[in-house]
Amino acid sequence: MAGRWRWITVTTASAALVLPGTGPAVQAHAGPAASYLSAHCSAGAHTLAPPGSHLYPDTGNGGYTSLHTLVHLVYDAKANQFLPGNRVVLTDRATQCLTSFSLDFERKSANTAAGPDMSVQSVVVNGRPARFTFVQPTYPGDPHGPNDPNPAAHEASQANPVGGPHHNPLPPACSPELPNTSVPPDSMDGTPCPANKLVITPSAPIRSGSAFTVTVSYTGRPGVHNDGDGTTEGWFRAPDGGFVTTEPVGSEDWMPLNDYPAAKPAYDFSDTVTPGRTVLANGVLVSVKRNPASGEFPGGSVTWNWHSPAPVASYLVENSVGNYHLTERVAGNGTRYFEAQDTAISAGRQKKNLAVMNKQQNITEFESLVNGTYPFTSDGVVVGTPPASFEEEMQTMITFAGGFINTDLLYHENMHQWWGDNVTESGYNMTFFKEGLATVAEFLYHARLAENRAGGPHSPKGQAAFQASLVKQFNQIYTSKKTFWTVAPSNPEPAGLFSGASTYDRPGAAYLALRQILGPGHFSQALQQIQRTYGGSHVTEPQLEAAFTPWLPVPTSACRARLSQFFTQWFDTAFPAGGGQNRPQITGPGLAGPDFYNASGGCS
Repeated sequence: MAGRWRWITVTTASAALVLPGTGPAVQAHAGPAASYLSAHCSAGAHTLAPPGSHLYPDTGNGGYTSLHTLVHLVYDAKANQFLPGNRVVLTDRATQCLTSFSLDFERKSANTAAGPDMSVQSVVVNGRPARFTFVQPTYPGDPHGPNDPNPAAHEASQANPVGGPHHNPLPPACSPELPNTSVPPDSMDGTPCPANKLVITPSAPIRSGSAFTVTVSYTGRPGVHNDGDGTTEGWFRAPDGGFVTTEPVGSEDWMPLNDYPAAKPAYDFSDTVTPGRTVLANGVLVSVKRNPASGEFPGGSVTWNWHSPAPVASYLVENSVGNYHLTERVAGNGTRYFEAQDTAISAGRQKKNLAVMNKQQNITEFESLVNGTYPFTSDGVVVGTPPASFEEEMQTMITFAGGFINTDLLYHENMHQWWGDNVTESGYNMTFFKEGLATVAEFLYHARLAENRAGGPHSPKGQAAFQASLVKQFNQIYTSKKTFWTVAPSNPEPAGLFSGASTYDRPGAAYLALRQILGPGHFSQALQQIQRTYGGSHVTEPQLEAAFTPWLPVPTSACRARLSQFFTQWFDTAFPAGGGQNRPQITGPGLAGPDFYNASGGCS
């Protein structure tokens, strides 16, 4: 998902790479208390990525946790412009005493056609004006800190080290923004990172443990982010407004935020937009209010209020605006289902789309049998017209692009409401964890079709057909050759993150093998326990793997050790090309490949 960019010139000032003239010169009130705090405080980190990261190492911000975000768009849909009054209000809690902190905000881009072109008018912290500037990211773990004056510490690359034309031996500070999918993935290695870090200095240090609010007012045109694989994501221009689908980092192309999966505040949306337009966001629709004429809207405006009590990961924030036909219904268990389609879609296509959209409740109930209770109070689908290159599991409001939806992908994206949305990956290198489980949902869909053809879920023949379908799907994947096994799922590059087998089919097959190892019942119980333990938060790879171990039917030390080997082979190993012996050598009972258990049922 990404595109092209032009270089943003940076200058060195006070040993920091900053853009000049980007914030008001607001002086802090320096009394004795402020002086004491300043001596014992420090700047928050400009990344949440661990040292050595090469997968969007520029994202996330330290020194605080994100609690709540109020989005208040003031949006002219005809002009595709955020107007005066447009702002976000972030409520955070300091985890250290902060002299400054940062947000992610790509306000300008080299993609002049579809990228953003916004400017910040003001930043207010706890009701008082704050200084702000934009700086380049520095590679995570830089011993010289976020203001390293060495330009080589602020360069892009697909991998670690940067390499590039100057053979830079340092880790990358950001992932490259490729202009299109035709250029070589490493063609921008060694180029300067754009200055997308909005660094805020409050008038007085923020004490550790205290909650604080940040209001960022900004205007201009939202846009898309150019990604490390040449595709784009973010705010796609539609004839009647904007269509938002943002994985992995495109939220920062329409709003400033802590742009990292593990940063999950709750959200409220209060969007004032051109009359006649519909606003779609996470959670539930609270109210719609018509407003009289104003300076920004001579013909009046409409304010839409949405509320998400559940925390939302940074790449799942939905806020589309356009000519959408929106309906709502309530299921017997109280879950509210929202369905929206762009009115520009032909009547015939809308009818076909609606037939698929109406399956969402049934799909949710089916997936609940595996994952446990649906984790949110609402679910929904929006079908937009822009030709975005992907569908996405936006939390409780799944997006389908290009005016089209199909059942296979609805199973996949709806599964994400548990995996990725409720239980989020701890970092981008964990993308395989949730995409693999969403791929399992597609396997289960085809097994369900086979089951129904054979007699239904309550018949022995149907149940046998269900199991046989899953075995067949695993065996087909396991025979893959060439480069299928050459990328470890836990160590992808940006160029292949959302196109490679290592993110989808390989971890999907691993989960099918794990289901055979644990048994279907234990596998589902493990998934449900993970939901209970990590729901509303995020999970690391060691935590994920440890959560399956107690469900081994043969709980010996040998079996626990073999399960650890299984995860290493399936998730963490890059094999030589070819398949055969160059692939995981542990599978599961009844599957192709070496069984997890020995002939006597043990693991020694």
